[in-house]
Amino acid sequence: MLCSQGNMTKWPVITIAKDGIILQVDSYKTAFKEQHGIMFYSGILIPAFIDIWWKYPSNQMTINELRISEHVNKGTILLGLSDPTEIALEISHKKGPILYPHRIPYSHPEIFPDLLTDNVLPLFEKIKKVLLKNNHIKLAELLSATTSEAALATNHPELGKLEKGCSPGLLLLQNADLVNLKMTPQTTVKWLVYPKNNNF
Repeated sequence: MLCSQGNMTKWPVITIAKDGIILQVDSYKTAFKEQHGIMFYSGILIPAFIDIWWKYPSNQMTINELRISEHVNKGTILLGLSDPTEIALEISHKKGPILYPHRIPYSHPEIFPDLLTDNVLPLFEKIKKVLLKNNHIKLAELLSATTSEAALATNHPELGKLEKGCSPGLLLLQNADLVNLKMTPQTTVKWLVYPKNNNF
């Protein structure tokens, strides 16, 4: 599990209410202990993604129903727009992430290179491309930048951490290299819990 401090912890147990609010977070130092009523998932648990960091001339973050659906399906809870006027556009299905009227330059641009036409991809796909091409970038570093750090930058700190009282949504990274903490070409993302008080 990705912690808000930017480190990974093993064998987490997260208790979540029906409305998506986290009630309790525990972890085991050695191995997972089976308990009645607990569902086991193989992978890495993280908060939902906050996509605000890319800001380049080639960035084309146009908004439409298909693109909104792609971002939602790939785990984005908050989406920054290149053109803030797009927030006023009517999206007929009314489903999707929180729309944020800015995209912000990141303090370490080497972590977020300009992906040219791929800048329009959902954040999970951009993260995957960056990590598969740059072995020196750590998975936890990039995941923290796109969850807890991004949440603080948008004044929504509760969206970026898996802690009691928060409702950031819960994602599972599947088919990652859990020994070396790396993504693989087969890594996928899956929603386990949708966030509270959002349009999901």
